[in-house]
Amino acid sequence: MTTVVLMLTALLMAPVQEQEKRIPSDSVEVSNRGCLKGRVFAVADRTPEDEGTRVGPDLSGRSFRLAGSREAMDQVKKFDGQWVEMLGIIKKADLNDYTLGRRVGGARVVIGAPRTDPTRTQLPQAPSVPVMDVTAVRFLGESCPIK
Repeated sequence: MTTVVLMLTALLMAPVQEQEKRIPSDSVEVSNRGCLKGRVFAVADRTPEDEGTRVGPDLSGRSFRLAGSREAMDQVKKFDGQWVEMLGIIKKADLNDYTLGRRVGGARVVIGAPRTDPTRTQLPQAPSVPVMDVTAVRFLGESCPIK
């Protein structure tokens, strides 16, 4: 009898406890404004008034391929080509810049870079576009300020 009462109590209390989606330890939650073009999200520069409302690291000027639940991807399709705020999860490894060399100001400096040889077939490959797992999309405007 006590087992049945305990099981019934556990079942009744389960909906009361709000299940929040956990963020994996190798990922980070981010919230940024930007433009959608198909399944690609281009992040806009942060403005001073955005400072208190943004979540995660600054991703200004980066682009992400979007993935997520069917409902989230329907929102992405609905707001294609428009100014939106995106909430999602990105792997920490995708936040690293995998370009050859180092950025100094607006230039890229490479020491010991391979020469361009037309007969050489194993040139460094460009990394793939990082993926953002979309949690929510919020419409901000019809026109996109990023060109």
